[in-house]
Parts: sequence; C-alpha cells; structure tokens
Amino acid sequence: MAEADAPGLEDQWPLSGPLPFVGRAREVSELEALIEAPDHTVAAALVSGEPGVGRSRLVSEVAAGAEARGWRVVRGRAYPAEAGVPYALFADAFLPLLREIDEATLTVLSRGGRAELNYLFPALSDGPDEAPTDPSADPGEFRTRLTWNFAEFLKNYVARTPVLVVLEDIHWGDDSSLQLIHFLTRQAARHRLFILATYRSSDRERTPHIAQIEHSLGSDRIGVVQQLAPLGSEAVVEVVCRTFGVAEAAVQDFCSLLFRRTKGSPFFVEEVLKALVKAGRLRRLKDTWIGWDAKELEIPQSVREVVVAQVASLSDPARVVLEAATIIGSGAPYGLLRVSTGFEDGDLLAALEELCSNRILVESEVGDSVSYGFALPIVQDTLYRDFGLQKARILHGQVAQALEVFGGDRVHEYADELAYHFSRTDPSELGGKAVQYLAAAGRAALNRHADREAADYLRAAIKRSPPGGEGPPRTELLSLLARAYRRVGEYDEAISLWTEVLADLPVGSPKSAEVLLTLGLTNFAAGHHKEAFARLDEGLDITTAANDDSAVVRTRLVRGHCLQATGRGVEAQKEVESALIVAERVGDPRLLAKVHRSLTLLHVWLGPPEKVLRHADVALPLASQTGDAVVAFWVHWGLAVLSGMRGETGPMVESIEAAADLADQLRSPVLKLWTKEISIELAYAQGEWDRGIALGERSIELARDLSQDGVLARLLALTSLFYVGRGADERARALVDEALQLSRDNGAHEAPNVHQVVPSYIGLAHYLVGTGDYDGAIDAARNGLRIAEGTGYTLWALHRLLPILAEACLWAERVDEAEEVGVRLREHSETLDHRLGLAWADTCDAMVCWKRGDPDKGASMLIAAAEALERIPMIPYAARVRRQLAGRLADIGDREGALRELRAVHDTFSALGAEGELQAARAQFRELGQRPPQRKSGAGMAGLTGRELEIARLVAARKSNKAVGKALGISPRTVSTHLSHIYHKLGVGTRGELTDLIRAQSPPEA
Repeated sequence: MAEADAPGLEDQWPLSGPLPFVGRAREVSELEALIEAPDHTVAAALVSGEPGVGRSRLVSEVAAGAEARGWRVVRGRAYPAEAGVPYALFADAFLPLLREIDEATLTVLSRGGRAELNYLFPALSDGPDEAPTDPSADPGEFRTRLTWNFAEFLKNYVARTPVLVVLEDIHWGDDSSLQLIHFLTRQAARHRLFILATYRSSDRERTPHIAQIEHSLGSDRIGVVQQLAPLGSEAVVEVVCRTFGVAEAAVQDFCSLLFRRTKGSPFFVEEVLKALVKAGRLRRLKDTWIGWDAKELEIPQSVREVVVAQVASLSDPARVVLEAATIIGSGAPYGLLRVSTGFEDGDLLAALEELCSNRILVESEVGDSVSYGFALPIVQDTLYRDFGLQKARILHGQVAQALEVFGGDRVHEYADELAYHFSRTDPSELGGKAVQYLAAAGRAALNRHADREAADYLRAAIKRSPPGGEGPPRTELLSLLARAYRRVGEYDEAISLWTEVLADLPVGSPKSAEVLLTLGLTNFAAGHHKEAFARLDEGLDITTAANDDSAVVRTRLVRGHCLQATGRGVEAQKEVESALIVAERVGDPRLLAKVHRSLTLLHVWLGPPEKVLRHADVALPLASQTGDAVVAFWVHWGLAVLSGMRGETGPMVESIEAAADLADQLRSPVLKLWTKEISIELAYAQGEWDRGIALGERSIELARDLSQDGVLARLLALTSLFYVGRGADERARALVDEALQLSRDNGAHEAPNVHQVVPSYIGLAHYLVGTGDYDGAIDAARNGLRIAEGTGYTLWALHRLLPILAEACLWAERVDEAEEVGVRLREHSETLDHRLGLAWADTCDAMVCWKRGDPDKGASMLIAAAEALERIPMIPYAARVRRQLAGRLADIGDREGALRELRAVHDTFSALGAEGELQAARAQFRELGQRPPQRKSGAGMAGLTGRELEIARLVAARKSNKAVGKALGISPRTVSTHLSHIYHKLGVGTRGELTDLIRAQSPPEA
C-alpha cells in the first residue's frame, strides 16, 4: 500500500468519542451523593490527581448526570497564561450564565449589586459608561463587598435553579479566584450550590491557597477532598474490551503489559492504544481485532511531549538523579543513587524530594532500605529512549561501577544487575569484570530457564572474552550459550557452537558423548534428521563401550523421540523399552521418570489409551519425588493431547492447567507455547473463537520468535480453522500455505515430521471444503491419512482427518466413499475408545443414510450425533450438524422441528462469527416462510452450570479471580477458564458487563 493511501487513525480507530468510562463507579456515586444530599451541608469537593489520571473525565460525567437531573452546570478552567488575571477562573465559568439573564432580572437577583458584578466580571460591561472605576472604599472592605454580593446573587439564583460549578485545574488559578472558592463554599452550605474543582496533586505544595482551602473546608466539614487514583488492572481490561469489542480472555496478556507500562493512567492508556492502531500493530481483520501479541508498546509523541515538559522544569541536580534512576530501573536504592551521582546526602535528598513532589519518582521501603521507582514506567521508557546510544552506554558503565562499590562484600547478589549494565557498555571497556559477571548471570538465567536473557549475557561475555583472558574458559561459555540457543529454537547457531566445542574434546571421551547426544537432538529439531541419527549412533557407541548405563538410557530416549516424530513408532517403542530395561537396572528414579514420560508420549499416538495412563501414573510420582518439573510438564501435556483428541474436555482442562502451571514455574517460553497450542484447540471446540483467534495469532508470533517450526506448523493450521469458519478465506489460506511450506521443506530429512505434515494437511482440507473445492479437499485429506495411518498414528487420523474427508465426500456426492470413511472412523474409534471419533462416525452414517434416500432415519440419527457432539462438547460441529438436521426435518415435513433446530443454532453461529453457517441458517428460515431472528450471542443465565453461576455471582460482588478461587477451593486459572465459558454463554466480554447482567437478572437470594 502506498504511503499516501495508508489508512489514517480516523479510518481505523474504533471509537468516535472518548474511551469508555469505567472503573469510576465508586467516585461518581460518592460525588452524586454529596451533590444531591438533602441537607446540602457539604458544598464543595476537590478532586485531586496526577496528570492524565482522568480528573476532567470524572467531573464531566458527574456534571452530565447533574444536568440530566435539572442542575444548571457552569464550567470554568484555569490556564497558566491567566494566572495573574483576577477572578479569571470564575469569569470563564459564569459569564455565559450572567449574559443569559436580562438586565431587570439581574438587578433583582443581585439586590442592586450589578455594579459589584461588573467589578468581578468586567466583560459584563456594555460600554464606557459601565466600565468599572477604582473604588474609593478601603480595598479589603471593597473586596469583601464584591464577594459577598456575588454570593448573595448566587443564593438567590439557586433558589430557583440548582447550580453545579465545575472549576478545572485550579492549581493554575489566580489568587482572587482561589480565595473566592473558599468564600463561596462557606456561603453555599445549605443552599443548592455545589462547587466541584480539580487540581494536580503534584502542584498542591506550590499553590498554598489549595492547601489552605483543603484544611479549612475539611475542618468545618463543608467540603471534601477526593484523591483520584489511576485505573485498576481490571478496569484497563474493560476499557480495551469495550473499545475494540473483544473478549477479556483474548487480551488478558496484552492488558497486563499495558497496565504495567501505564499504571492505569487513562491518558497514557488511550494514547498508547491510538499509537498501536496508527502503526498498524493493532488492526481489524474483518470483524476481529488482532495484534494483541505485542511485546513492547509504542511511546506516542503525545506522551513524549508530556514527559519532556515535566522534566524541563526540574533543577539540574534533579535531572542528574533522574538520569541515574532511569538507568538503574525500578526500585533504585538510595545508597546506589548516592554512589552513582556522587551527591552528598543534602543535595541528593533535595533532588529526590523535587522528583517525588512532581510525582515522577515514588519512595518506598524495601527491607531495611529506601528505594525510588517511577510512578509511571512509561515515563522511564520515554526518558531512556531519549538518551541516545552512546549516552546510554556511558551511563550504564557508571552505574555498573557504582553498583560494585554499593554491593561491597555482597556484590555476588547483584550479578544480574551488574551483567545487565556491563552488557550495555562499550565492549572495549571494563574487560575482565564484565566477562565474570556476564558469565555468572548467564548461568543463573539458564538455571531459571530465562533462556533469552541467558543468551544475551553469554554472547556479551564471549564477545568480551579474548583467548587466554580473564574469566571462565571459552569452551565453557560456548557450551552454555549453545544450551541457551537450543532452548530458544536457534538450532543452527547451537549446532555450530557445539561442533566447535566437540573439536576441542578428546575423541571417545565421556564429555564428547554428552556433546554428541546434544548435537543429535539439536540437529533433529533443526530438521537435519540424517545428521541427527549419525551423531546419536556415534554417541551411543561411546557410552555402550564405556558401560555408562545412565548415558545409554539418555541416548536411547533421544533416539526414540526422533524415531517417533518421523513416524517410525514401532522402532521408537523398541528403543524406549530397551532404555527402560537399563534404567530399571540402574534404579535412578530421575532416569525412570524420563523413560516413563517417553512411553507416555509415545502411546498417545500409538495407543492404546490405557498404556498412556499406566505410564503417566508411574512418571508423575517419580517426577514429584525427584523435583523434575520438565518431566511432569510433558506427562501432563501428553494427557491433555490424548483427552483433547478423544473429546474428553474435562480431563483436558485439568491437564492443560497442570501443564501451564509447570511452564510458568519453569519460566520457559517454549513450554508455554506448547501449552497454548492445546488451549487453542480447546477454544475452538468450546466455541470461544475470539479468544482462540487472539491466542492463535499471539502464539504464531511467539513460535516464529522462538524458531519453533514444529509447533509453528500446527499453530498455523489450527488457527486457520477459525478463519475458515468465519469465512476469512484470504487469511486462512495464508496460514495454511505457511504451514505447508514448513512441513514440506524436507532438505536433508529422511522422513517428514508427522506432527508437522499431518496438521498441515488438516488445515488445507478444511480450507478447501470451506471454499467449495471438495475434490481438492479429498486429495489433501487422503495425503494426510497416508502418513498418519501408514505410521500407525491413528489418533491423527481420527482427529479431523477422517471427519473432514467424510464431509468432503458427502458434499462431492461421493456417497460410497463417505460410507467407507465412516466405517474406518468407527473401527479406529472403537479400538482407541475414542468418544469424539464415534460421534463423527454417527454423523457420517446419518448423512449417508439421508443421501441414500431415508431422511426419516437420517434425521433421527443426526439428533443422536448432535447430542453426542454437545456432550463432549464440540459446539461448532454440533451446531453445524443441527443445521443439517433442520434441513432433513424440513424435507420430511416437520416445519416446527426444523425451526426449533434453526433457532437453537442461530445464536451459536452469531456468537462464533461463523458467517457462512449463519447466512445458511437465515436462508433456511426464509425457505420455511419465517423471518430470521435478530443476531445475538450468549446462551443466557439458564445455560450456566451451578459452579458457573457461583463464579458469576462472586465476580458480580467485585471479587478477583484469586478471591473467587479461594472461596470455592479452586485455582485462579480454573476460575479464568470458567469465566471464558460464562462469557460465551451470556454473550458478554468483560467483568463489568457480566456484573451488570448478573445484577439485573439474578433473583435475590433467599
């Protein structure tokens, strides 16, 4: 697209007005209660808050409500340029009202004090004759008379019409206006006159009159101060959901990042969102917004200007301290700031006081010391980006050296921080110590599975480590970096490093066998299968000759994994069972756990299911005993896959949650990615398509970032199914093509990776059915089946391949072939006790029966098939079957039955966004002489289970997921899963919408 043709923000931004007003229900309620109080004893409220916190929006909403209830609202705002103009704030507010009143009425209401009003508001004068002249009276007495008469005028006016005076930014107000606020508030008590004023918290100390007003009004109990805090994390989620029309689950991770950066400042939230839309990082694809996988947030120019203006007013010492705090990051200890800046305590404290009073830094107590962090992290980001590369390098070097001094005898505790700063200095400087800290931090990061951070540290260490220089041996650094590369999917780089390490080791040594094992596994992950097996065989020969049983077990497990992935399941089983014999002889529980994990995963594909469960029951206790969370993860992952492919969504959810918790514990982005794959599958089955699309797009980007081509091919194919269902054919085709390219790029492969190729054919077959190319779909499905059934991996055959083949054959009127597919479906399903496969077989048999000319029997069989799919549940497919059922019922003259089925599925298709199926259903309504219903989503409260209703009511009571989980004895993650189901059933997208619906519809509890 040419730059001139690129859509502007106005073409993309989903709102024509401000962001949704959320998270302020309590504040609005409190202010409205004060304004409408029967006794009117409280006559003013001062709303205080930081820039961008939403003071103006709050008072505007309150004012709009008051106006709707019959109050006259006058609005004034102070400006820096008018700070010396007497009564400018009140002139801005009251001149429009005063000019509406005719001369006679104004004279009556002011009790003859029109002249005094002209002194207060010179713009009221119509000409020279009315121009105010200097009073002859004492100035103090005259000022009192002016303000007294104005107060009397207002009392007379509000006797007829209540008045709400909204005065904004009074920190810039002139002294006369601020004194008048104080005076009027005291006079307005017990009258229907209310003053609602706003000011910046950070400017309070620089405006003495505000502090005096606060104290006086509070002591006399005629005014209140309301400190407006930023939005909470849940309110930020609601803002995003309502702005873009997306479900909460789809944007949860994005909103967490947005909240961390903005701390809930509405101004910063809005400006960042607009910048992301303008840059195209958040974009609309048909009716769905995508791009929620952002790892960094744009800092828009509007935010930068605010930050620059704020910093420009600081003193030079405050700027020096601010620079150090920006480099140090969140939680800069006082002692480190002192060493970094070189300031004495007096100067440093003065600078910190200035920064804290301006709400740039906030002070907190951490253990025995005091530290300073940024009130808004986005301010720190902005300042850091404005440093420039060289200045940042210099400052990082200064902080690194200061941190060594500050750390003293405990400097090892700051290895991460030292490595972070040293890695950002000039490579030619700070030599040996930099290598030392970078290597230490790299090892620590690897132990925590913070693999990308480890790679960054270790690369920097190697770069600064000349041959024979200080620090760890180069081969050690190379091995550590290779491990990090392998973990993040940068396989070719890892292979290159380990090959370099291997060249320095004695041939046939135990260490070389370890490197050969790792090289084999890494080559396989990179797709170099032939090289992988050669390296593994070489390593196995060394370990066998050395009678190193533990190494033999590890090598055979890796060979088994590689054989299994390339479809050589029987060979893989023999390899792993050989490893089991050796492991049992060794008796090491850690080794035994790994072997039983491998057998668990192997039998997921080979069957039978009982062997999966048997090996899992052995592997999990051993993993718990040895503290091997990685083994436990893969066992739970395998159980989730088995449950999902068999349509057992209850056990699937439990296994996903267990695996996800372990991935979080291990802090492994790769393991998290594998968990997300199954979560996407679940979202499709349960009809949570908005969540599934968002999760799929985010996971695809993550897989690309991590170079995880194996899981990437599956993610691409799986995510394409959502787009096929929604008729977004262009996007679906792009995803399928990329999956096919990855799976067909064999290079040196001896055999294709079954778990890449088969899902790619599944995606292609679904796409071709969706676009009406049934013969092409049949070819694609048969290609996938050739691999799945040829390798004995019948679970892949049952999982969408045979069902989509049956559907394509039916649409192509190849009924005999469809019947044969149904037979295969049933045979495989009965062998594996596969509930979902049996439901597919029932569906296929029903459609064949109808195609063969028996619509009555076909209809009854379709009912049973739909009910079987719903029990699993497979919501989208069950709805599609019921739409076909409606057609068959219409064929046999059961019009009411057909309409009943169409009504049941219409809302499901609408909620899914399955436009093709929805239009087909609406066409069927018209064919039956019935107007289609209005589009809507959600199954209603009657569709909630007992547990879901409990959770919904607790959420409506403003409880967090953690609090709900504690109350019900379940995990917060389980609460989140239930909430996703509740949102789908009720057709809502946020906690706020759920709360409103529950409170409106729930009957009062006895």
